[in-house]
Amino acid sequence: MSRVSRVAALHRALASQAGQPVLFGDLVRAVWGDEPPAKPLPALRTLVRRLRQSVDDEIVTDVSGYRLVTRPQGPAQLPADLPDFVGREEELTALAGSDAPVLAITGPPGVGKTALAIRLAHRIRDRFPDGQLHLNLRGFATGPAVTVEQALGRLLRSLGVPPANVPLDRAEQIELYRSKLRGRRVLVVLDNATELSALVPDVEGCGAIVTSRNELPGQVRLDVLTDDEAGALLDRLKIDGPAADRAELIRLCANLPLALRIAGAHLADRHLSDYLAELRGDGRLDALEIEGDAAVRAAFELSYQSLPDDARRLFRLLGVYPGTDFDVTDAAVLGHLSTEDGARQVGVLVRAGLVQQAGDRFQLHDLIRLFASEQVGVDGPAALRRLLSFYLATARAAAELATPAVKRLDPLPLDVEGLVFAAADDARAWLDAKRAVLVAAVQVAPHPFASHLADSLRGYLNYSGYRQELNMVLATGLASARAAGDVVCQTAMLNGRGHLQWMLGAYDEALASFGEAAELTTSDRMRAAVLNNRGLVKRDTGDLVGALEDLGEAVRLWRLHPDERDILAAMLFNLGTVHGARAELRKAIAYFEEAKQLAEANGSVINLATALEDIGIAHRELGEYEEARRHLEAARAGYQEGGAAEGEPNVLFNLAVVAAETGDPEKARTLALRSLETAREFGELRVEAEALVVLEDLQAAVELADRIGYPVARRKAQLKLARHDPGLAEELVRDVRDNGDLLLEARAVLVLAEATGDVALAREALELARSREQGAVVARAEAFLGAQPPANGGSTSS
Repeated sequence: MSRVSRVAALHRALASQAGQPVLFGDLVRAVWGDEPPAKPLPALRTLVRRLRQSVDDEIVTDVSGYRLVTRPQGPAQLPADLPDFVGREEELTALAGSDAPVLAITGPPGVGKTALAIRLAHRIRDRFPDGQLHLNLRGFATGPAVTVEQALGRLLRSLGVPPANVPLDRAEQIELYRSKLRGRRVLVVLDNATELSALVPDVEGCGAIVTSRNELPGQVRLDVLTDDEAGALLDRLKIDGPAADRAELIRLCANLPLALRIAGAHLADRHLSDYLAELRGDGRLDALEIEGDAAVRAAFELSYQSLPDDARRLFRLLGVYPGTDFDVTDAAVLGHLSTEDGARQVGVLVRAGLVQQAGDRFQLHDLIRLFASEQVGVDGPAALRRLLSFYLATARAAAELATPAVKRLDPLPLDVEGLVFAAADDARAWLDAKRAVLVAAVQVAPHPFASHLADSLRGYLNYSGYRQELNMVLATGLASARAAGDVVCQTAMLNGRGHLQWMLGAYDEALASFGEAAELTTSDRMRAAVLNNRGLVKRDTGDLVGALEDLGEAVRLWRLHPDERDILAAMLFNLGTVHGARAELRKAIAYFEEAKQLAEANGSVINLATALEDIGIAHRELGEYEEARRHLEAARAGYQEGGAAEGEPNVLFNLAVVAAETGDPEKARTLALRSLETAREFGELRVEAEALVVLEDLQAAVELADRIGYPVARRKAQLKLARHDPGLAEELVRDVRDNGDLLLEARAVLVLAEATGDVALAREALELARSREQGAVVARAEAFLGAQPPANGGSTSS
């Protein structure tokens, strides 16, 4: 059978059970039948690599086999087409017939750019079978516009990139965006853009439709509707009346579709002649001097003035809403209303044509929002404060369930109560649904709301992988706190920023942020939290003395407050890991056991899993592999039970090391591959580097470790590279000793002995390993010494 036939046979075998793992043995039989190769598993891995290069489907490595995950359908984000769309056939024909990669539609506000863009997108969507993306960039709206980085993050997530894998750097985002589009045919619709930017895919086969009020290259600039088109729109809106009255309405609305639709909603139960009299009245419009903006505003004004007083008040207050769309609860909070009254009044605004409805979500056209914000007056600040109070109270309640281990600022006294959640899943669901508006709310919030809302969101945004949004809210919260001279909020924001920088591997920046925060702390608890985090960065960069000092002080300060034992448990974990890195393994286990007892007493599934994981790692270093495996498997089950999938990559890596050191390389490889996949999914770069070491992709491990400033993984890779390179082995021993990496010292000395055949060095490694109870190193050193010939050439005498 040819190689191509074998690849096809493998694909058929996997596709026959798509989504389910197929055992290695079954796949070997499906490909080679009764004549398998001498080394079937390596041959199967080679074939899987070739299949991955030839199909779009994902081939996932499981513990006992492979499974095929079919390529999901592309995103389909186009809004619904307007049922009453009329005219624009000339423009549609020109745009649909163009082969330009960017179709730009420009024109004044209210002229129908978005409606034409959506109609065009639906007309040409068949050319883009891999999906259609849509973004409203809010380039001309009140409130914060969508930044290029935010937009790229949303587009990347829509293309299947896990949130944690979306980089913060714009250039890296752009490259990833284009790489995800290469080989695909995807349409990107960018509404309300101010310019052509990197959001336009510069990728063969992909296209973009862009709307803007500004001039753009290659644009089709819209004018108002012709009289015939405007008349057709009135027909669709079922506006009857004498021809002269219809013509006057069209003229008074300046042939603008937005103004005509507002008028149509207003005329649902009125006579056209009465409406015209009102539109002419009070000098609102001079038909001889009418311009588009004036026409739209006149239509808004007339519809607004005809509202009941309560609905008119709510409409004004919607002008301070910071997000793109809202729900009935948001409206009720803004208006200080019951949910029932809020729903009724929103319904009135929908029927008046001032609010657009899509399911249970509502939004205002940018011009209508601007008009509302101009009417809001003195009631606006109080309404915004109510909304921010509601969001802050609810976000804090959600965060306490979704990320209970995160230390937060003391709560603010608030004017409004928030929602209450029954379970962590409900809390996360609310945060997921409200993420965009919560980020926007931080950007418009006054002090101290900006800092407190950012503080409540930071745990969720970090652990969910929304690090671009996290970076934005922390920067906004810090600027707000600095402007107000609030050192408590500054400390919290700097602590959050340091943690983000640490997660991204920017260790120098993280140490600077934590150092500044430590200088500002005003309480034992906050100082303990900051020192704990700084100690972890020092641990990861090899400064074990500094780490021990910071983490020891953090534990001492937190013990002064016997409540909040979950946080004390987390600090004990961290202190134990430093003792472990110093090869003080029994002392490390003692701290882990204390943390385990606290977790069991508190019923904390996640903290218990963390303690079990750390105990397992310590036993692995001691060479007590059955104990290590038992604790690590229990930890993995705990993370799964607690819904903390982000904890699995490190557990899988350590299980892979146990398998490798107990003579099961195939299982080690399988576990390491799974660790690598999940580490990449959650953006855990340190675990990714460690998994690459187990997989023997040593050069890639060194490059990644150096890029993120994680010397531990680099040294572990060099331990393997140096086995046959005495120069590298000697350099590694110096590096380990210069940096006080006691856990790796015996291993490094033994590698140098193996590379040089130096028995004296092997004895030194043996003594170091015995003093630190590193059982695996002891066994390897003894094996090396046992294989050496006696010094006198092998003769003995009795």
